[in-house]
Amino acid sequence: MAGKSSVWKLLYAMRDLRSKDIFNAMKKYCKGIVLDVGGWDFFTTIQHNKKIKFDQWVILESEKERLFEPKDERFKLVHGDGCNMPFEDNTFDVVINIQVLEHVFEPMKMIKEISRVLKQGGYGIFLIPQTSILHLAPQHYYNFTRFWIIEVMKRTNLEIIELKQLGGFWSTIASRMFHFFPQSFRFGGMSYPECTRNIFFYLLYPVMALYIVINIPICLALSLGDLKEEPNNHFVLVKKSC
Repeated sequence: MAGKSSVWKLLYAMRDLRSKDIFNAMKKYCKGIVLDVGGWDFFTTIQHNKKIKFDQWVILESEKERLFEPKDERFKLVHGDGCNMPFEDNTFDVVINIQVLEHVFEPMKMIKEISRVLKQGGYGIFLIPQTSILHLAPQHYYNFTRFWIIEVMKRTNLEIIELKQLGGFWSTIASRMFHFFPQSFRFGGMSYPECTRNIFFYLLYPVMALYIVINIPICLALSLGDLKEEPNNHFVLVKKSC
């Protein structure tokens, strides 16, 4: 299995820290058979959390290089396409989908498939980005507004129980400032060759870096009274209508 680099581990840890609503929802709603669409090794974050209850946790992963055999028998990793899942209708009690839709060219197909394999009365737990910086390029296609989320759930027979903005204008600015550093060094998936750097980029880099170091704490302080129109992510809890 190709593991995450230390930088990606840090970025994912920061995401999880800021997304406690996901873990609270899993503690409350997880049961029976859980499907984690595109979760890769996310299960390692929750496998020792005794407050999250389930009988089996199935990870559906499309990239072969990410396939491995979990040592915990409660977990099963399946190779397959999240837009054309190899599962029967009404199979899972809960479906998890955390920051995956932006990497799917036809995200509505994935939502339809989630609805199909979810049992009647089952729950879906999503983390969907609105202001995500470029990452995992070239497989990064979209960001989403709450209006897309509301419409797509309506079209796929999924009732929204909770739709919550995580972060806002100032926390988004702080996040983009933080990501300036790995992106400026073309850290994996955050850039591409066509993005050139001119001479002023190199001349001004020390000023940029200093500006960011000074202003991230200011942005985080201002985020205490954030505007919610520009959240980093949307936490979405849905239920499959009977």
